[in-house]
Amino acid sequence: MRSTGKVFLLSLGVVAVLLLMHQLPTFSAGDFESRPVCLLSDLLPEAGEEDGLSADTVAPMVPQRKAPVPLYKPEGVVLIEDFSEGKTGGMAGFYDKLLHIRERNERVHIAYFGDSFIESDIVTCDLREAMQAEYGGNGPGWVDCGGGVGTQRPTVSSRFTLLTENVCTKKPFNPKLQALNQRYYYADDGATLRLASTKYREHAGRWSRATLFFMTDTAFSVAVSQNGEAYERTDFAPSGEVQVLETTGVMHNIAYRFPKASRQTRLFGVTLDGDSGVAVDNYSMRGSPGFKLTSVPMSTLKSLARHRSYDMIILQFGLNVVDNNSTDAQCRHYVNRMKEVVSHMKEAFPDAGIVVFSCPDRAQRGPRGIHTVSGIKRLLGFQRNMAAECGVAFFDLHQAMGGDDAIVDFVRKGLAAKDYTHMNYKGGKVIAEHIFQSVKAGVENYRRQTENSLPLPEDSLHQPENETEQPYD
Repeated sequence: MRSTGKVFLLSLGVVAVLLLMHQLPTFSAGDFESRPVCLLSDLLPEAGEEDGLSADTVAPMVPQRKAPVPLYKPEGVVLIEDFSEGKTGGMAGFYDKLLHIRERNERVHIAYFGDSFIESDIVTCDLREAMQAEYGGNGPGWVDCGGGVGTQRPTVSSRFTLLTENVCTKKPFNPKLQALNQRYYYADDGATLRLASTKYREHAGRWSRATLFFMTDTAFSVAVSQNGEAYERTDFAPSGEVQVLETTGVMHNIAYRFPKASRQTRLFGVTLDGDSGVAVDNYSMRGSPGFKLTSVPMSTLKSLARHRSYDMIILQFGLNVVDNNSTDAQCRHYVNRMKEVVSHMKEAFPDAGIVVFSCPDRAQRGPRGIHTVSGIKRLLGFQRNMAAECGVAFFDLHQAMGGDDAIVDFVRKGLAAKDYTHMNYKGGKVIAEHIFQSVKAGVENYRRQTENSLPLPEDSLHQPENETEQPYD
């Protein structure tokens, strides 16, 4: 009995000591921190539990995110695929400018590079007209200083004297002297250039800003007349940079004289634009595979960009590099060279959205009749992969035309030449409308994405199983 009493007293003492230790303050030493002693912790309420809440009853934090935006895709429209993930070369900046172009009174510049498919302003004249009707703007954009194969167009009348063309497809040619049009022009003493509007397309028939682009290694003078008024002369000092002469005012024609010109000066082109709105520049080069654009000096490109910074650059090439015998290795070699072009443009125009257009449809006669060249379909996949690897955008022009054998249908309808390769102006208008609708859809999807900022209710964080529209990613 005595033993039992001793055990009871000892246990009571231990309990008393433990209860008293609850009053001891906590302390820390280095990374060690003591915890308070609480013998009755299982019986006492946790902090906050006096309010009727416990760890089991507190609602978990639900992460807030934007509601999914249904992808806007009109029937029959092939969308531009953007692989940039918001980085340089993507379309967001371009779409944003178009979305707000009228309220900000901005100018948006588009450069369309291609081969003979867009020669003489085919496709681009109607793309320009549609863009300017929708978003504002006037004028035919870039016009070469002088003549040459494919430089004449129905959207502007060009007359010149004593101007000599130097083009990348003919020798002699010094690539270090060229600009984006892959040409340069020498003006002899007394040379002239006159550009006049036409009625071929409504918005191209007038402009309010004419800009002459040139480089000169010596003192240089230009006399300019707008709408038949008296000539005014401007003198320029030599410079290693691209220089411009800008003339403003509502114009239907403009004329330049080059007194005492020499081959120390290189003329490039003239842009004819509105004060705001969209400008579409046609840079066509017959027979070009596209990769020669890397030979345009980066210093010239960056110098040019200070005067005309592009918001969208279209690269449409491939017609001249594939046939029915094209192999994967040949296509891979070609797109590897075109990757250098994309990189070149990214560096020169870091704010531009770059779009690789697939090769359009082309057909040849074979044992089974006239059908799409097999190399076209082979190249298309490589071009899409190239755009993805470069982090830029891609537009399936072949699919937009109608896919395999589409060109056969174009020829049958009188929209294309019987070489089953080139569009006429009627066919070019059809192509331009496909591109325009794709751009409009891109702007609308951008608007939906950026304006959708409200978080979803908690009970709608999961998509219904019967959701029919693809959320915008």
